[in-house]
Amino acid sequence: MPESWLNFLLIAAGLVTLTNWYAAWKENLRLYYFTKPLVLTGLILYVILSGKLTPERLPFLLGLTCSLLGDIFFIPRGTRWFVAGMVAFSVTQILYIWGFSATLPPTHVLVVALVAYLAGLLIIHLALNRFSRGSTLRKSFLPFFKIYGALVLGMAVNALLCLARPNWPDGAAVMAGVGGILFFTSDAMIGLDKLDKRLPRYKFWIIVTYHIAQFLITAAILTIYA
Repeated sequence: MPESWLNFLLIAAGLVTLTNWYAAWKENLRLYYFTKPLVLTGLILYVILSGKLTPERLPFLLGLTCSLLGDIFFIPRGTRWFVAGMVAFSVTQILYIWGFSATLPPTHVLVVALVAYLAGLLIIHLALNRFSRGSTLRKSFLPFFKIYGALVLGMAVNALLCLARPNWPDGAAVMAGVGGILFFTSDAMIGLDKLDKRLPRYKFWIIVTYHIAQFLITAAILTIYA
């Protein structure tokens, strides 16, 4: 596809994203839910049209698709829809972990990352147990929240490991690492919401960190696997 069309698609996706953020800030739910799926749709189209679908890009394209499904599942109210959305995003985390793990950093870095990951798992476990007391969250959901927490933390750690992967240039590695951290941050705020620990204008902060994370991860992948 001509580069001018790709630029137009990227600009359009950016404008829709800003509109979605505005709707989240103003708590205009009709506009918010209308524009939310369009953001990932534009990003997916950009990835598809920007180059060949290589084996290295495939996990991330599939992850974006599962994220889009998760965005759609989160729109209706109800426990079943929420669980469906969490399943879709769980698959996203697995796909991103798979994609980032195509190359490995040095062994000593992996050991440090494993220790940090285990420490993070312990913190997630203790925090969920602590914050769930007195909340309206069904206690039967706690194991699922912990499993998802383990997955998104694993994805974030794998994204940060790009800083030590030998074939990753600094720019792409930083984008991947920051994207992974922001994705984890967004999901942490969703968890706080479900545990009745909402931040002011939580929808805005959740969606902004989520979208920036997806854009940064995608930009990193398109850079490293051009």
